[in-house]
Amino acid sequence: MNDILQKLLRLKTPVKVAATAGLVALIGVVYYMLFYMDLQDQIKGAEVQQRKLTDEKEDYEKRKKEYLAYRNELTQLQQEQRELLKALPKRAEIPTFLSSIQEQAELAGLEVLTLAIESESPAELYVRIPVRIEIRGSYHTITKFFKNVADLPRIVNVENLALVPEGKGTDDTGSPRLHAKFYAVTFRYNDKSEAGGGT
Repeated sequence: MNDILQKLLRLKTPVKVAATAGLVALIGVVYYMLFYMDLQDQIKGAEVQQRKLTDEKEDYEKRKKEYLAYRNELTQLQQEQRELLKALPKRAEIPTFLSSIQEQAELAGLEVLTLAIESESPAELYVRIPVRIEIRGSYHTITKFFKNVADLPRIVNVENLALVPEGKGTDDTGSPRLHAKFYAVTFRYNDKSEAGGGT
């Protein structure tokens, strides 16, 4: 080992510089081959993994937005369906309907003379349910009743209205008393799976 060092020391300066440069280059090549290339491969692998995870995250965010939009749309459709079923229920619910009509007549200050259900008549999408009604009261109480009926959540059509004065009688306000005959027609959804479109 001492012999090699003494031989190196005896060399001229340019040769020493060249030998040192060669040694440094050799060490650099060994370092590059053993450490840097492996590290570079790891970096490239990490970058590929990061891109993959970023793509997965973007895809997840997109699917999450779509899911939330579909869920909101479904909630809105369910709410609309509930509102539609109030207006056009699947069952006739005639006792509830008659109770509502009776209540609106009493709130308006009318005397109910007749409240009779007539036979249903089915159509393609709905079943028509007419209720024959006769009431007595002033013009203002009758119009108030019709307004209250129009505000019910269920669909109600007033048909064949006939107003007849009742002699010379008046109500408490001096308005002439009227006798009103009409049909309050309501509807229910025609579920074709029902046998015979029952009530």
